Amino acid sequence: MLAIMVMDVSNSTKYENGKDIRLFLEQLTTYTEKSTQHLSFSYTDFRMGDELFFVCNDVNATLLLSYYIKLLWPFKNQPVKFGIAIGDIDWPTGNIEHWNDPLIKHARNALTAVKHSDISHFHMHFESDVTPLFNDIVFPYITEITEAHTEVQQSLLLYDLVYPNQKVVAEKINKTTSTVSAQLKRAHKRQLKLIEQQLKLFLKHDEASDDLEVFDKQFKAAIKEWLL
Repeated sequence: MLAIMVMDVSNSTKYENGKDIRLFLEQLTTYTEKSTQHLSFSYTDFRMGDELFFVCNDVNATLLLSYYIKLLWPFKNQPVKFGIAIGDIDWPTGNIEHWNDPLIKHARNALTAVKHSDISHFHMHFESDVTPLFNDIVFPYITEITEAHTEVQQSLLLYDLVYPNQKVVAEKINKTTSTVSAQLKRAHKRQLKLIEQQLKLFLKHDEASDDLEVFDKQFKAAIKEWLL
C-alpha cells in the first residue's frame, strides 16, 4: 500500500513573504524526512517554491503528517491544501523523479478538487467505503476548526500536543493552568484529539503500528524543537 500527499500553499505570492514560506517549507521537509526515515519506503520533495510532495508505504503516517502540518502552518492568509491518494501498488524502484503512476495523477486531481472547495483543505482519493466520511465530514471539520484558531490557540494546541499535561504547558508559557484549559477548550482540543485518533486507526494493521508510533514520536519531537 502506498500513499501520496501533494501539499500546496494558497496565494503563495500574494503577500511578498515568499522567503518566509520557503524557509518554513525547507524546515518542514527536514522534519518530514527525519520522521519517516525508518519506514520501508518514503520520499519527500519540496518543489516549485510552494509545494511539498510526499509518498510512503504507511497510509496512517501520511494522513497524520497532513494533519500535523495543518496544525503547524503559521501563514493564516495563505492556507495549505492537501491532495491525498492511496492505492495498493508497489513502491517505485530506481529514480523516483522518473516514476509515473496513475496514483500521482489521482493525488493531483484530489489537490485540484480541494482548491475549488470552500469547506475543506483536504481531499482524498481512495477506493473505500470510508472515503466519503473523511472527504465530506472529517476533513471539512478539521478545516473549520483550524481556520478559526487564534494565534494563541494554535500555539497552545502545539504545546499541548508535545507536553504531558496542561500544568507543564502553563509553566512553559508562563500562564495559569485555568487560562490554558479555557483556551484549549475554545480551540476544540477534545474534538481534534478524537480526529487524531481516527487518523491513527485508519487502515491500521498490526505490522504498521510500530512504524506509526515511531513517526508520531519523532514528528512531535520536531514540533517541540520548532516551539523552542
